[in-house]
Amino acid sequence: MARLPRRSPFAGRHARAGVSFLAVAVILAATSVSVDLSVLGFASAEWRTIVATASHALEFAAVWVALPLGVALLFTAGEPAGWRRAVAVAAAVAAPIAVQLSGAARSPFLILIALAAAVGGYALIVFGLTEHRRDDSLPGRTTTAIAVLAAANLVVIALGTLHLLLWNPLARVPALDASQIYLVLGEGPGGVDGGPVAWAIVSTLATVAAAVSAFVGARRGTVNAHLVVTGGLLLIHATSFFLWWAGIGIGEDLAAAFGGSAGDASPAGSLIALAGASCLAAAILIQLLPAAVPVDDEADAADRDADGEGDGPADHGGDGGVPLAPASVTS
Repeated sequence: MARLPRRSPFAGRHARAGVSFLAVAVILAATSVSVDLSVLGFASAEWRTIVATASHALEFAAVWVALPLGVALLFTAGEPAGWRRAVAVAAAVAAPIAVQLSGAARSPFLILIALAAAVGGYALIVFGLTEHRRDDSLPGRTTTAIAVLAAANLVVIALGTLHLLLWNPLARVPALDASQIYLVLGEGPGGVDGGPVAWAIVSTLATVAAAVSAFVGARRGTVNAHLVVTGGLLLIHATSFFLWWAGIGIGEDLAAAFGGSAGDASPAGSLIALAGASCLAAAILIQLLPAAVPVDDEADAADRDADGEGDGPADHGGDGGVPLAPASVTS
């Protein structure tokens, strides 16, 4: 496959880092917009303030940290000339200012763009996992990571279940207790929506299955800590993402039975959404860490050939191109 020239703005890991930070910027900013659309429906003014503050912190990280870093890294990929470095600095300074002043950082259109950014982020994660497939990890570190991330996802499931089945209905109808609310919902034409229970069961089974598979893989040496951390972060993100879908039915039932909108009145769902987006961002960015054991793929071999390495006696030996044995063997 043809390789990009070294001076290409899209050559090498530098460019991948730039694209990674840009994807993270879009994902975090879009999540902030989505959460802000729900904040006004919260029953508690104190929680409105807390969630809005957390959402704005995520927006700040997206616009003023991830965005300029992504732009600067992308513009300086390859072997940039001096003018490209100057343009990179100018673009990194101008991009967040333009986005903030134009209102693009608060546009609901970002939610649509975030879908493409998430797909791109998952592609970057696949590339990173390929590079780290031969990383060596201490077995104890890997099993600890499995236990911690599985427990974290179970906590998310527990909080999400309480949010959907208890906290949100009570916040929507504060004049009634939970049994009275479900009595009214049960008398409706469709009864009580089973989405939250189905989400909790499927999420729990998926977490247990993933943890058991990871433990077995760690014992066999086929699963390392990098894979576990990446997979655990993605599992938390998936759990938080489908929480929203699980709550649509019961939210509409509450709106039909008691009036008002189908949105959340409890802040827990929005806080879980912010945490889930942060986990996806972290899963994308940890793929930028250097692999402990470099992968000797065709691209690396082409780089060595282009640099003139691999043609001397140190690589092929001095006798008919027979490779020399390692020093530890010959000494």
